[in-house]
Amino acid sequence: MNDKEASYSDTCPIFGVRGGGPIIGLGILMILFGLIPLGIGEIPLPVPVIGIFIGFGIFLIWAGLTK
Repeated sequence: MNDKEASYSDTCPIFGVRGGGPIIGLGILMILFGLIPLGIGEIPLPVPVIGIFIGFGIFLIWAGLTK
């Protein structure tokens, strides 16, 4: 494996950066999209969709931290 292939494998597949900061930020945003409707009291989305937002946000934070 040459240096060019190694640099591509170390980068984030979504944002193309080496750090996990942008993907952690996206995960926090996804969690907020799930929690804010619950905090307001009006739930414009079904509960399973809110669960998907929160679950995917947790996954993105985990992926960013293990990077």
